[in-house]
Amino acid sequence: MSSERTPPEPESFGDPPQPEEIDLSKIHGSILREHDEPAEGRESVPLWLVTIMMALVFWGGMYLAFYSGGFRAESFNPRRGMAGGAVDSNDPATLGRRVFTQNCVLCHQATGLGVPGVYPPLAGSEWVLGRDWRGDNHLVAILLNGLQGPVRVGGAAFDNAMPGWSILRDEEIAAVLNYIRTAWGNTAPPIPVEFVRQRRGLTAARAAPWSAGELQAIARESAPAPAPQPADELPFRRKAAR
Repeated sequence: MSSERTPPEPESFGDPPQPEEIDLSKIHGSILREHDEPAEGRESVPLWLVTIMMALVFWGGMYLAFYSGGFRAESFNPRRGMAGGAVDSNDPATLGRRVFTQNCVLCHQATGLGVPGVYPPLAGSEWVLGRDWRGDNHLVAILLNGLQGPVRVGGAAFDNAMPGWSILRDEEIAAVLNYIRTAWGNTAPPIPVEFVRQRRGLTAARAAPWSAGELQAIARESAPAPAPQPADELPFRRKAAR
């Protein structure tokens, strides 16, 4: 018997494995789902910031529409009249119109009709003309401290807030009151500066706006007629002297 051993037959492992097919769409899809690394200067603008910016642009446009006066020089120069001629900046009629245009026209409108259901009208208003229980003292009080809460004007109900204008001088408050009492067909006696000064002193300690109920509880007062001006102080006399 031969001592040599017969080498075993090599094991058969079948066909060599084939390389797997790579699905590129899955790889690319996972990459596309990843967010870019944050980098300075490449952040997206938040939606809330865009909304605020657009609101500010809209507000600026509305402000210019109401107060630009067509960018005419006389709209901003208190020493120029509506026709471009020089006038006295302390003339009550000019001063009253200017104070109204700068501070009141946005709510009460240039027509004095206000905004229905929002801001009450001044044209034909019983508050402006001092009708029924409403007196000149009530009107001055509203200008000085403001008015808030429900109120009825011309039979219509309003429920809003008007700020006080105590920052204005007594001459400015008297002038704008006399302007609204003679504009848009209104006819009411003038309120002298001395009456405004007196009412300011009586309510100097008050900071809160009035309510209609509080004002109705105050007795009605009418402003005294303004003292007649000496002949040499009348406007046409001053102009002639120039």
